[in-house]
Amino acid sequence: MSESVGRGDELRIVEVKPLSGLRTCIIGLPDVGLVGLITANHLVNSLGLDEAGYLESKLLPPVIVVHNGEPKPPVRFFAQGGLAILTSEIPIPASVLSLLADEVLNWASAKGFELLVSVSGIAVPNRLEIDTPEVYGVASTEKARRILEDSKIPLLEEGFMVGPHAAILGESLKRKVDSIILLAQSHYQYPDPGAAASIINILNRLLSLNVEVKTLLEQAEEIRLKTREIMQRTYKAMQRMQKMQEQELPPMYV
Repeated sequence: MSESVGRGDELRIVEVKPLSGLRTCIIGLPDVGLVGLITANHLVNSLGLDEAGYLESKLLPPVIVVHNGEPKPPVRFFAQGGLAILTSEIPIPASVLSLLADEVLNWASAKGFELLVSVSGIAVPNRLEIDTPEVYGVASTEKARRILEDSKIPLLEEGFMVGPHAAILGESLKRKVDSIILLAQSHYQYPDPGAAASIINILNRLLSLNVEVKTLLEQAEEIRLKTREIMQRTYKAMQRMQKMQEQELPPMYV
């Protein structure tokens, strides 16, 4: 087992298998519509990625998840070939976001990642009227912006971002790390597999993947039921984060 050194013992990424040759890290954490979590889960299952490590921190809630009878940390990452995926089955508390972003960027630097790709949702009031959600991009560097433009991903021209992906983008800006956020039009407080499908279609183009979304869309209702509890916890966490802001957030929450 090898470990990435975090800030003291407060938070660190622990690797459970040797990793090398990583080029891209997709980050899908719970927030708007659980788009990041649903996307990450579908990619991991479709691509057959191996569990490669987890996030260790006493600052996270004392939660263990159980899959196929095996207890696991709630924040884990998966990897295979040049791709890694970081995801969480619990909402990340606001008090931990800065540490999380710092450690993710430390780890990315140590592993030599060429690009960080965060995936999330952008809440729109008319989501029920949208058959295929649009996806927008935000980039931390000129190089990352060109990556979006070359893939014909429209830039988000105006907006307000807060939450785990905003923290990671902010740290990327400070360190001049190539990082992008992909934002799909989504429901705010309901799990949105349709928005995740739009993100995956973009990732297929952006990263030359070949992940089908038909299964994801066919299982949409089942996914909504399975993720209902974590969506409720995530929604409460987002509401608490909103109240921490001194000014009222606009209708978009990322």
